[in-house]
Amino acid sequence: MRARFGIVPWMSHVAAAKPTSPGWNPSELALYFVLAYGISLVLWLPVLLARNLSPRFYSFGTFGPTIAALATHRIFAGNWRVARLWTTLPGFLRGVAFGASAVLIAAFSAAFFMTESGIDRWQWPALLQILTLFGPNLLGGPLGEEPGWRGYALARLQRRFNPLASSLLLGFLWANWHLPLLLAHVYNVTWWQFVTVTMAASTFLSFGYNKSGGSALCAVVVHGVYNVGTGVILNDFIGKATLRGNAAQHNVFWIAYAGVAALLCIVTKGQLGYRPDAGELNNRTG
Repeated sequence: MRARFGIVPWMSHVAAAKPTSPGWNPSELALYFVLAYGISLVLWLPVLLARNLSPRFYSFGTFGPTIAALATHRIFAGNWRVARLWTTLPGFLRGVAFGASAVLIAAFSAAFFMTESGIDRWQWPALLQILTLFGPNLLGGPLGEEPGWRGYALARLQRRFNPLASSLLLGFLWANWHLPLLLAHVYNVTWWQFVTVTMAASTFLSFGYNKSGGSALCAVVVHGVYNVGTGVILNDFIGKATLRGNAAQHNVFWIAYAGVAALLCIVTKGQLGYRPDAGELNNRTG
């Protein structure tokens, strides 16, 4: 038996931002999250109500977080520079390497424990799909979400709270932003399993983002690896092996991702690759 796994629900482009250190403003972040939820819900509603539409239309709603960031930042700062898209090439590559490694370790760990027997029947050529599906998948979440979630919200949360608390809080809000899709049974896991896995994924993306020096483009890439890597490894890659039952697979899914996230937090001492400046240390709690 096998269960289908994947976290895939797209953006065009946002102008590059000047490197800045955004301050802490709770009213700004509150408005941001309200708009992110509201805009996405409005964009998703036609698809949720018209059941005959292609699932590709769900991609429109994933622009909500970045549209919300643009609107909120315009209101509070008077400009459109919502996020730092690029830092340096070494920083970008470092962030992608660390973040993607965390994602893939979690996915392969889940694959190992989902397999009851027949590891020799794992389909290694199937991993090429990660490369072929990566580009199209960027329009199914990463490009529309990450300038908002990591580039805008995480950058501000980490000015007030420690990186672990910031990542888990953002992960919880990110997970529940998907609630309309969960209620429409777009995903075949329970609410608490989805929240747990998404909070774990949030630590992986925060790790990559922080290691890159704060590049939203790095978060886009790691998010893409998370979506496609999870889908390919936990479906086609292990599809010909003898797998545990669906209930066991779902439990292995969240336990493996949460376990790798916990290990990452221990190894990095909760910093997730973040290096605060002196001013932030005076403002931080949590």
